[in-house]
Amino acid sequence: MNKKWMKPVTYLLLAGVVGVAGFSAMNTQVAHADSEKGKLFSAAAELKLAKNTYVIDQKTADVNGDKKDDVVYLIGEKEKADDIYSSNLNIVVKDGKSGAYSQTDIKELGGYEGELTLVDFTGDHVADAFVKTATGGSGGVYSHVIATFENNKPTVIFGEKENEGIRYEGKFVDGFKVEGKGSHLDKPLTLDVSANQDVYVAAKLYDKAGKVQPTEDAVSVFSYPFGSLTPVDMDANGTFELVGEQRLVGMNNTDTVSRINSVWGYQGDGKWNPWEVEYSTFLKKHPGEAINTMIEK
Repeated sequence: MNKKWMKPVTYLLLAGVVGVAGFSAMNTQVAHADSEKGKLFSAAAELKLAKNTYVIDQKTADVNGDKKDDVVYLIGEKEKADDIYSSNLNIVVKDGKSGAYSQTDIKELGGYEGELTLVDFTGDHVADAFVKTATGGSGGVYSHVIATFENNKPTVIFGEKENEGIRYEGKFVDGFKVEGKGSHLDKPLTLDVSANQDVYVAAKLYDKAGKVQPTEDAVSVFSYPFGSLTPVDMDANGTFELVGEQRLVGMNNTDTVSRINSVWGYQGDGKWNPWEVEYSTFLKKHPGEAINTMIEK
């Protein structure tokens, strides 16, 4: 797969990925032996939460900046304790000094097998809460949320909008290509999809000469939100960035025409900017069973 950089490469991605485990261990402590993970949340009644609220994940770190460890819970509602899907996910912090609780106001977040990580994204040397959970859809999309708790004031700095990453929209054009534009990109992005031309010809999207064929509904190409998003300390300064991957799809959900990889840094005031963006071009591509079902034998 040939990769073409859309932004200058500032840091070595591989080095950052290798280093993430070590830095995460320094910033996030595993919850103590009295962990409530997998159990009903003991403070549900006190916080006026649903009785079927469970602790999905639990970690310990200083997240409010008072130099004392706090207990951070990822909570969610489940029908049964062993269910892997949770609805109404939220982040709750128990202050390590006062024992008082604070919680985010995340709305309608649900998913499978949620995970919680505590590292610093803002550069204030205080851990923030990073949550990821699988949506369960066929697109392989994950939901991600980042919240800060400085001075026990919960603030979501990464939510549904940020989870869209590079928002790309394009269309198939003559020559087995896709033309379109993406958010945060200075120039239009053209993709070579000739590796899949046999499938596109068989599906009557193109003729053999590479000319787009008229159809009742135009086939668009668009990006999915992040299928992968990982905290990585790219420059080993204790502040973490986000390394993500997204799929661009065409004829149907299985028709991956390209992948976009990106690195994002927090710029303050809830804003995230891409440091690096790259896309892939397929040199060889298996058509996939789902796409074959569209082709007339």
